[in-house]
Amino acid sequence: MTPDSEHRIEESDTHFERNRTGGSSYSNNMKTAELQKSFKRFQRSYLMVYLTVMGADWLQGPYLYTLYTTYGLVFEQIALLFLTGFLSGAFAGTVLGSWADLWGRRRVCLLFCATTIVALCLRLISIFPVLVISHVFSGTSTALMYSVFESWYVSEHTSKGYPSDWRSRTFAASTFLNGLVAIIAGLIANQLVNFWGVRAPYVFAIFLLGAAGLMILISWTENYGEPQGNHDAKIVYVLKQGCQVLFSNSNIIILGAAQTFFECSMYIFVLVYTPALESAALTYFGDNDRQKLPLGYLFSTMMFAVMCGSLTFQGIDRQATIANPLRIIRAMRQDRLLVISLAVACAAFCCMTYWVSSMIILGLAYHAFEFTTGLYYPSISSLKAEEIPEESRAAVMALLRIPMNVSIAIIFWNVDTVGTSMLFGLCGGMSFLGAILVATQYKK
Repeated sequence: MTPDSEHRIEESDTHFERNRTGGSSYSNNMKTAELQKSFKRFQRSYLMVYLTVMGADWLQGPYLYTLYTTYGLVFEQIALLFLTGFLSGAFAGTVLGSWADLWGRRRVCLLFCATTIVALCLRLISIFPVLVISHVFSGTSTALMYSVFESWYVSEHTSKGYPSDWRSRTFAASTFLNGLVAIIAGLIANQLVNFWGVRAPYVFAIFLLGAAGLMILISWTENYGEPQGNHDAKIVYVLKQGCQVLFSNSNIIILGAAQTFFECSMYIFVLVYTPALESAALTYFGDNDRQKLPLGYLFSTMMFAVMCGSLTFQGIDRQATIANPLRIIRAMRQDRLLVISLAVACAAFCCMTYWVSSMIILGLAYHAFEFTTGLYYPSISSLKAEEIPEESRAAVMALLRIPMNVSIAIIFWNVDTVGTSMLFGLCGGMSFLGAILVATQYKK
């Protein structure tokens, strides 16, 4: 064989090797592209349901306090209704949320739609005992909304083989789009009230929940925590297993404490922010004009602040995945973003406490706090998805809500003896404790 022919053979082998490796790389790229397309379809299927459900929830927010005042209820009675809801969520919601692991998370999501529709129908009746029953149903359904939907998503995400770091994309997108939906819901609520009265947003919410239930029936598949949905397992066993998981992992306990501190503050804020603003408006405008506060529009701008917080999380999360991120970006892990959200919330509540009679300071502080919620939700959801095992996910997430619901119930039971300024101060103190706890005790 001549040197020239040997050279041609070597070139041919090299060319073949390049084609082989190039083909392999092309095949891998095609698989990745298909996986991403599949993920986008799955993500859209989840977000369509989630955002419809949240839209129904947001429609109820801006005018709930006003609705009850039109029924002739005083602040203490309204607080008692909230207390009923939180106690219901702590007990009935925990049982049903835990049940999802063995009965099926999709079924319990459908149950959520049904119980919320019942709650809204009863809320349209201006009889106090009926309103109490309404809050029993809504408290139970709220506990399901914040545990079972997320559990269903995480389980499906894992079973379909998508990378675990893609979960944070969905949590960030859901928080951002949730803020957009809330803005739209606030604007719609404002117009519905103007045209058809203060009950109209709740009627529209019923139709949205019916649409969400239909989408779940059509597009979602069932998943379980127990193997093949072991119906023979007892609910006591599922709760016991959830408790064992909870107390065997200190990180889950830390996240649960942070959730309790932040979300207790959030629910107190939901109860107090309207009367606090109306009281401040009395100083500026007098009694007549304060009744004309555009609460729907205020709600929309606060939800825009939530979107800004979510965009901040998304920007940091994406930058952290590039080859050589900046040192400050590398330091912004999800647990540290959680600490930042709690610390900023603390600062916002301190401003509300000391300038409770100033409409301008209250408005700015309200928006600062809502910014932190946009940062908080994707951060803590991503951390919980990493820490909580699949087989008891819904049970653990339901159990984590018990301290929050019980704490809120105790606070609301004594709300008539505590001033608005002191409630804001309590929220600031809880947010500060949460930030310190996560910063010093969470082990990454």
